[in-house]
Amino acid sequence: VDPPSKVKVGKARSRWRRQIDLRYHRLQSMCTSEDTESNFTPLNLHHFQYNHKYRMFYCGVEKSGSTFWRRLLQQIDRNVIISPYNIRPENGLLNYKNLGNETMEELGDILKFSIKFMVARDPYTRLLSGYIDKLYSPNVYFWDSVGEHIVRTVRPNATMKSKTCGHDVTFLEFVKYVIKAQTTGEKKDSHFIPAVEICHPCKVKFDIISHMETLKFDTRYILETFNLRSYLSVIEGPSFNMLNDTIYDAAQAFVIMRTDMRRCVNVHTALLRVWKKLQIKGIVSLDTACPFKKDEVLDLTIDDLTSVIRKAFDSASL
Repeated sequence: VDPPSKVKVGKARSRWRRQIDLRYHRLQSMCTSEDTESNFTPLNLHHFQYNHKYRMFYCGVEKSGSTFWRRLLQQIDRNVIISPYNIRPENGLLNYKNLGNETMEELGDILKFSIKFMVARDPYTRLLSGYIDKLYSPNVYFWDSVGEHIVRTVRPNATMKSKTCGHDVTFLEFVKYVIKAQTTGEKKDSHFIPAVEICHPCKVKFDIISHMETLKFDTRYILETFNLRSYLSVIEGPSFNMLNDTIYDAAQAFVIMRTDMRRCVNVHTALLRVWKKLQIKGIVSLDTACPFKKDEVLDLTIDDLTSVIRKAFDSASL
């Protein structure tokens, strides 16, 4: 596949193409013939998606726009020109088609004849986002699968409740876990490992490196590259849609896991964590207190919570 500099593009894209080219050449300069990356594993292949019609190859990196792109690719696969936000975040993987069952020979053919892209993100921002979303904010699944392990391995004299719940992992403990997991290979999770271990950019040789920090501009560039300009209309003004999506996701996750989290944490305390998460994301102002009282949280619906969060956003200063 020709590098992005040789892909035919419109004149209006020339300035942004230079930015894409710069990333492409930066990647190539880092990838040497003595590259020692490990071979692909089934986990890696499950992060790869391919659209045969457009010869479109994507590697999804968690906490780097993967939920957005996996939903958008579903719409493209179905040839439906509808916003990816029409698919709820919790349903983002329902029709997710990956290359986990492909042979290495088949994968080689796909890589040879496709245009490949991935989304990278500042690694420290990505780690903080992973901690806030998966461990600080109420997430029973990650408390059980990762939180318990962190408490048992890095916290001396941990209480039995913390060992069996994994609900109170501090950021310092999380950082220690990440370092240990990278050093020993034990209990790694794709939300927290480096993007290079997920996508193997020196082996795959991606044509387009998108950045989470410039997702709007990069998404436009990618869609135009694949002659999918008809989808530009459904992603215009994504900040509004992404806002509603983020608010709904936070409210839905809290309500769905509310019953299960009660064995480990007070539900009102859990809601305060959700509110703090939204403040960290810049959706709710730091000086806006959570309005719900302890006796109200058990009856909250998703609509109730999303409505209050949206009002808090609307009432905040810029």
